[in-house]
Amino acid sequence: MTTLVTGGLGYLGSRLLRELAAAPGVGDEPIRILDNLQRPRHHVLWGLPDAGDYEFVRGDVRDADVVAEAMTGVDAVVHLAAITNAARSTEIPEETRTVNRDGALTVFEAAREAGVEEFVYASTCSVYGTTEGVVDETADTAPESPYAEAKRDAERAILDRGEEADPTVTALRFGTVHGWSRGMRFDTIPTGFAFAAATGQPVQVYEFEGLDARYRPLVHVGDAARAMGFALADLDGGVYNVVGENATVAEIARTVADVLPDASVERVTVSDGAARSCRADGGKLARAGFEMESGLARGIAEVVDRFEGIQ
Repeated sequence: MTTLVTGGLGYLGSRLLRELAAAPGVGDEPIRILDNLQRPRHHVLWGLPDAGDYEFVRGDVRDADVVAEAMTGVDAVVHLAAITNAARSTEIPEETRTVNRDGALTVFEAAREAGVEEFVYASTCSVYGTTEGVVDETADTAPESPYAEAKRDAERAILDRGEEADPTVTALRFGTVHGWSRGMRFDTIPTGFAFAAATGQPVQVYEFEGLDARYRPLVHVGDAARAMGFALADLDGGVYNVVGENATVAEIARTVADVLPDASVERVTVSDGAARSCRADGGKLARAGFEMESGLARGIAEVVDRFEGIQ
């Protein structure tokens, strides 16, 4: 089986490449990586496991010719390529849509044309928007950023088209990812807080009304990568939340302080009182047989440890 991973040099992809190499029936077969190197993460390709049989293709998911060529001989696809910074997506809404929706559909159509059997789409719990209580996969979606809207629209279109013919489509709605990978991002709350604390900067928590009730669904990057491998091997399509736990922004800050007791936590007043809050239920994936292995404290500690040379 040849597996294509789009966006393979990103935060999730860089961890997935290493998880797939160890997966039964996958690691001894070709793993093809498609990435446009918009973020110059060449280092992700360093030190790949010897067990893997890797190929690299430089290209953009919006380029139908490049995608079609990368799809040659592929049996399974994990589609990760996307603009992932929700806040920045408000500044570039059109580009976000062309990458996150149109690019995803370009990849899916190429997969269908190539006779791909399994298609795993990386969605997000951000599609729910602000929620009341804990939501499962049957809840209405109300995205609050161009990023989330484009991801939701792509998910819907791919699932609808997947009902017509192969490939089998599994959409994984990831919580906010934390923990260490070679393709690190520091623009999410857990990793941003961990970086600040590890480098001697104050952890700045925005002071919104009701801050202590503002939740984020969370998942460790290792669990996220394993969930994608699980989807390829053990799921037969459908939508799944990938969430290890739900924690408030204040709880995330306290976890950082627990890991690094010298960390300084500040509450910063801002003029905009709106703040998203979401709690998502990961029970459906657990009932399918998947078990989470890592929690928030471990993810924070992994990132902090990488900066141990900073005094």
